[in-house]
Amino acid sequence: MSNFRNIFPIKDILSIHIFVLVVQLASLFLTSNFLGLYQSLPSYQPAGNTVSGSILNSLILVFSTFVITVVILVLLKRKRLRIIKLFFVFVLGMGTFSVSYLLVNIAFGSFLSSSMVIVLSIFLSLIPMSAITIFQSNLLQLTSSFILGSLYGTSIAIFLKPPTIFLIPIAFAIYDIYAVFRGPLKSLVDSSKNTFDLRPLIVNIGNFNLGVGDLVFYSMIPSSALLLLTPFAAFLSIVFIHIGMILTFYLLTRFDLLPGLPIPIALSFIPFLLFY
Repeated sequence: MSNFRNIFPIKDILSIHIFVLVVQLASLFLTSNFLGLYQSLPSYQPAGNTVSGSILNSLILVFSTFVITVVILVLLKRKRLRIIKLFFVFVLGMGTFSVSYLLVNIAFGSFLSSSMVIVLSIFLSLIPMSAITIFQSNLLQLTSSFILGSLYGTSIAIFLKPPTIFLIPIAFAIYDIYAVFRGPLKSLVDSSKNTFDLRPLIVNIGNFNLGVGDLVFYSMIPSSALLLLTPFAAFLSIVFIHIGMILTFYLLTRFDLLPGLPIPIALSFIPFLLFY
């Protein structure tokens, strides 16, 4: 354990846990506004809501992630940094605006005017867009990661229904193992060193680098527990995710790189197994 403290100072460990917890609580706050609307909202189920359909739904998202990562890696190796930056600016800008508009309009549209909803959505989308082009500000990077983690975590929890909501985290946890050890993610991280700053898509706090994709699932699963189970189950899910993070950090003392999803996701499903 002393070796663990030497490699990862307690200050860094607490900082990353506090940051993740803040994102999770923000996602829970947003999700709480949809408790009465959840069943009536449309859901992402292009292949249906059967088990086989949910597996296909998950594979569609995983394959899309794989293709995008490979394309970015190819552009990075060819030094097409401006194209990558424009791609991130466009995707994060449009995606964050769309998600923000949907969530804010549905949850707060009754007392916010249409123009206020649009202005707020534009403001939220401009922050990650700015973070892609202004790398010097750590606060801007963390703020962007906070926005992406909480907004996208909430939206996935709201617009995915069982059994897809259970299978997608498992599919991405399995993909995360492949992507980190054998797949394009490790190559992307290695290739981006000294050439392209991946923040805010990677949260950097002290000695820790945490992918925003991990952050999205860390916030999505407790939000799903709130919608499908109880606030207590959501609280337990958060506790188990942080226990999983600690175990992952400990294993990092023996490995240079580890996937951040498998252990926290596996433990976070314990409340679902107990109460669903």
